[in-house]
Amino acid sequence: MENEYSANDNTLFIPTKKLKIFPDAMGVDIKANGKGTSQFVFTIPDYLNFINPETLRLRFDLEFSGRGCPVPNPSAACSSLFRHARVQTQNGLNLLEEISEYSSRVAMEYSYAQDEGKIHDRELNEGLVLTKNAQNLLFWDAQPLPSTGITAGLGSKKVAISLPLWSGILGVDASVLPVAALGGCKLTMETNTLKKSIKLALDSKKGKGTTIATAVLATAWSNVSVEHMVDLDMTGGDSIQSNYQVGDAIYYDVGGVDTLIGIVVSVGTAAGNKFILKVKGNVAQSTNGPALAQGTEIYTKPIDRFEGFTAPANIVAGNGNASISTAITEGAKKIDYTITDLEMLVEQISPPDNYVSDMVAKINSSSGLVLNYKNTTLHKVNLVGTQGLLNASIPNTAQRVYSVNAMPLASVDTYDEDNLTAVPDNIEAYQFVINDQLIPDQKVPLSRLSMTPAYVEQTHLQELRKSLINSGVFVKSLQNAEKNFIVGRAVSLFGSVSNITKSDLSLRLEYGAATFQKTLNVYVCSARTLIIRRNEIDVVV
Repeated sequence: MENEYSANDNTLFIPTKKLKIFPDAMGVDIKANGKGTSQFVFTIPDYLNFINPETLRLRFDLEFSGRGCPVPNPSAACSSLFRHARVQTQNGLNLLEEISEYSSRVAMEYSYAQDEGKIHDRELNEGLVLTKNAQNLLFWDAQPLPSTGITAGLGSKKVAISLPLWSGILGVDASVLPVAALGGCKLTMETNTLKKSIKLALDSKKGKGTTIATAVLATAWSNVSVEHMVDLDMTGGDSIQSNYQVGDAIYYDVGGVDTLIGIVVSVGTAAGNKFILKVKGNVAQSTNGPALAQGTEIYTKPIDRFEGFTAPANIVAGNGNASISTAITEGAKKIDYTITDLEMLVEQISPPDNYVSDMVAKINSSSGLVLNYKNTTLHKVNLVGTQGLLNASIPNTAQRVYSVNAMPLASVDTYDEDNLTAVPDNIEAYQFVINDQLIPDQKVPLSRLSMTPAYVEQTHLQELRKSLINSGVFVKSLQNAEKNFIVGRAVSLFGSVSNITKSDLSLRLEYGAATFQKTLNVYVCSARTLIIRRNEIDVVV
């Protein structure tokens, strides 16, 4: 779709009505995969007759818990919470569409299909959080500045989300769906893991921590009292946002090893507007602790925030010290979220009588009622090796293909990293092999894409733009292509399709000094045809 802002010159009035549909299992809270109930099912009944997928939305309340101010991954906003989507007829006999790695499929086109207006809409409705300012986070109460004193965990807010579906048959670009002819429709969705779906707004991991302003002697930790705490004088003042919270375990680097210092009990200021971390050290009574030189980086580990930090034996709330006890309790909390009050908003359509009559006549005919839609199929390919020429054989079976989009993602997900989009990682060139032909006829150069700042080759941008447009994406921005790296190829033009099953489909990737093992998520966008007859439903792939 090239222009979604084109005027509607049709003056025919079509009555519509907005309805709510509740999930089959009502009143069940939805959690992240592996943390509780992670699947839900919506049944769109046949008595609705016709629905408009363009306005279909999933509506729910979302609330987070844990430290570090977790928010939905900005690469796909709240769509990052979902791993899998399946659309079937209500009786389950016909699979209309299946979207594996749903969040990555959304992230693939999310940044390329946005402008300022779209970003604003996503911030209002889809839970998109782009700010790192702890006083303006959508899902969290405003964190005080250090001068106010941070002595407790931050409160969370329950936020209402209205989320469109990224689907060929129930998405915003889909045609009117005759659910009566299908005998009803069923949507099944499953949530993602926390690693895939969550990013921390307060980022104090290694490389982004704060440095010591005044050296701390080893003897400063030695005290007979089990309640003894040490003030760490950090760089910056009250005007600097603190990315630390009560309960954070803090570390420093000793010969490449993350060495525990202690647990943050409070964040405040001292004379001279100094930014102070009050820390209960991981040292025994009357024992020297770590000597921290000026300029030493103090940082947290994301795994402690995601999985909770269990205080070691030396960190105890001696003599019932309330502040240390609060820090230990906050530190043990794990990052999580809860989806409540889940419902689907659908728009029922009442078309003219002649439209219904024509549709019934087609269903009763030998050719049947024919509906065409775009389907995106995932093929996952493990790349053998990390450097040099890597060849990925793609097991494609679709005969009517629009385009192929490949994302070389890290094989292992990492805490508090963008695990939904790919980065260049010193890639030098790529080339497809389609129907025994090298496509394009010359390698697409990419060696400068990993530079700082990145230099994006125009050949790559043009190939990517054509591929995304053929996949149905209204491309509005090609900025920051190095942050959402996709290897794309349109195999047809002007909305047509192409048969690329005449021989093996493969992708050749040339890497220089690559740093991690990759798994190729290959999304093949193809045409599907739904044929509805009196006594049968067929899906032609």
